[in-house]
Amino acid sequence: MKSISFLSWNLNLLENSHAAPVGWRMDQAESLIRERVLAVDPDFVCFQELPGLVPYVETHDLIPANTVSHSGNLATLVRRELLDQVESRAVGRNVVLSAIESAGISIANVHLPPGGHGQAERLAVIERIVSICPTPDLLVLGDTNTRIGETSAIEELGVRGDLPPAPTWDSRRNRFRDEGKRFTAYFTRYFHSNGVRVKDVKVFNQSWNVDGTRFFLSDHFALAGRVECLSLL
Repeated sequence: MKSISFLSWNLNLLENSHAAPVGWRMDQAESLIRERVLAVDPDFVCFQELPGLVPYVETHDLIPANTVSHSGNLATLVRRELLDQVESRAVGRNVVLSAIESAGISIANVHLPPGGHGQAERLAVIERIVSICPTPDLLVLGDTNTRIGETSAIEELGVRGDLPPAPTWDSRRNRFRDEGKRFTAYFTRYFHSNGVRVKDVKVFNQSWNVDGTRFFLSDHFALAGRVECLSLL
């Protein structure tokens, strides 16, 4: 396995946008999430902020490790034919760590502590992931809740990452709630070890159109891409 494709999405407990159609149901949202996963067709799906259910995708299975963060559940889905190659474990409340020994890489699905006051906690979690990673290479992926100014401190821990090509939080574009401060951020992003590179990164920042009503399924945008293991190229 020379590369691994991924999709990460914070689903905000599957709450409804204020712009959603009247009577919009959770099972309808789940169906659209399934469509997105099938269209992207990633090897790994990293969900954050699930409300106790995991969207069904017939091509993927839930790995047997999960945890409850400060808001909702984390869950990692893997393409069915890869499931027997993955060893996974929960790391505290914030991480599901999946190791693919054949590729020499681990993928950490994260939902790190929130807020400007949470920087020290976020750094501590990433430091722990790096220290216990069972493979030579590592991809930290998900809702990191990090601010751009934290990047240099994170890189000192042994992982690095470019910003996605567009903000993964944009409450000016995505007015999920009809209130609150409007700002952009890169909360959902990735960091990786030096032995891999991340390519073909895409942010899904377009609204859905259901019977003429445009709205978003979450206050976060989904992020997809592909990680290449340089030692296998």
